[in-house]
Amino acid sequence: GRLEWRPARRGAGAGAVVARAKQVEESKSDEAQGASSSSSGSGGEGSNALAELFGEATSMFESIPTRYQIIIGMAIAFVICNMDRVNISVAIIPMQQDYGWTPTQAGLIQSAFFYGYLLAQLPGGWLANKYGGERVLPFGVFLWSVATFAVPFLSGDTGALYLSRAAVGLGEGISPPAAVDVIARNVPVTERSRATTFVFGSMHVGTISGLLIAPALIKVLGWPSVFIVFGLLGVGWCWWFDDFISSKRSAAGSGVEGAAKALEEPPAAKKELAAEAASNASTSSDLSEGEGPPFSSLEEEKVRGDVPWGAIVKSTPIRALAYIHFCNNWAQYAILAWLPTFYSESLGVELHEAAQLSLLPAFCGILVSLVAAPLADSLVSGGMGVTRVRKIMQSVAFIAPSACMVACTASEDPQLATWLLPVGIGFQAFSLAGLYCNHQDLSPKYASVLSGATHLVASLPGVFGVPFTGWLLDHTGSWSVSLFAPCLFFYVSGIAVYAKYGSGDQQNFASLPEP
Repeated sequence: GRLEWRPARRGAGAGAVVARAKQVEESKSDEAQGASSSSSGSGGEGSNALAELFGEATSMFESIPTRYQIIIGMAIAFVICNMDRVNISVAIIPMQQDYGWTPTQAGLIQSAFFYGYLLAQLPGGWLANKYGGERVLPFGVFLWSVATFAVPFLSGDTGALYLSRAAVGLGEGISPPAAVDVIARNVPVTERSRATTFVFGSMHVGTISGLLIAPALIKVLGWPSVFIVFGLLGVGWCWWFDDFISSKRSAAGSGVEGAAKALEEPPAAKKELAAEAASNASTSSDLSEGEGPPFSSLEEEKVRGDVPWGAIVKSTPIRALAYIHFCNNWAQYAILAWLPTFYSESLGVELHEAAQLSLLPAFCGILVSLVAAPLADSLVSGGMGVTRVRKIMQSVAFIAPSACMVACTASEDPQLATWLLPVGIGFQAFSLAGLYCNHQDLSPKYASVLSGATHLVASLPGVFGVPFTGWLLDHTGSWSVSLFAPCLFFYVSGIAVYAKYGSGDQQNFASLPEP
């Protein structure tokens, strides 16, 4: 197909040369058209294949029971949740270089999240209890997504940026109680561990995704792209979830029978939810209004009544749950915050390798949750008491990392600590089948309020525990004293308190006098 100019034969003029050139050009044109047509055909086939795959996935999603659709939708929200939570830890490095922030300023900007998160817990629980978690969750996602999207436009003003990150904390703070409310009203107790683990365990996926995607976006498009892309993801989820909930409400019609029909649940699940609701009504007058069907009307939800705050505060199992939640988060926040520094300074690991190793706890947590949740539900289904199951799961969640920490401090082999410490932290995922399910066990009706109350207490380590670890490290120079010793104390004391005072039985708040 190459155009070759040859000497013309005697008697052949310029016309012959031009004709030969035209012939070769026409041949090349035909080849190009054929290649284009082939490429277009393969591209069309690829597009059709993607469309078919998307259609099959949509059909599969629509064919599963509605409660599973809800769980999957909420899990996606919490993937985005942790992507937006960790993105600042990556983007803060180029932002600090651009704006000349001191380490103190950078630290304050990152810590602003926890102040918003702390303030949102009780209001989030109250809102979810009053209006329903399926209404409050999209509001929280929209708030944190818009606040994330706004970061590049506010970064020139550190005060405005601080408020923006606090708003991210507010949005993410009201979301866990909302999710707990939805699970409590849609999922029977024999599936509750798997549902809770699937939703909150997806935060590990969000952490990994955020820490992997953010550097790539920064390298290609600059640090503002991280906040814009992640923010748009959250807004897109809100649009989808609102449409999804609206369609289910429309399908449900009005009243209990219509809502139950929209659930498309198997008879066994319906029977179990009904039995649980009946149990609620018989054990406590505070549950007499019952576990309404999912997607109940706003008017129906308003009659839930006032929250018995005094009775909740006086409840010993709830106090025990709040303490063990505090213990869980002390270890989680302190270790995850200081793990890269520990790898770098104590073990001599390069900084980029330390950042990669910091992903190991999330990977281990995903793998552990795949075992913990089905195990807990199978034990409940097999007849073991809920209280015993929750205590077993929570004990494993604390004993395993304690043993790994002791082994790391006792051994002089740095390679052992490199992989054993993340594995131990990963075992804390058993908490997803322990304390994170316990709010719904104690009171399905007030599960969102209980979640907000214990999350409030459990947020304190993020505000005080992380800097306290740094203060101890400055004054002692010892990782064993500053990082491991406090974590071991809270692990052991948490097991003891929960073993003695924890419970999985529904609480009769009406029998406890209000102050």
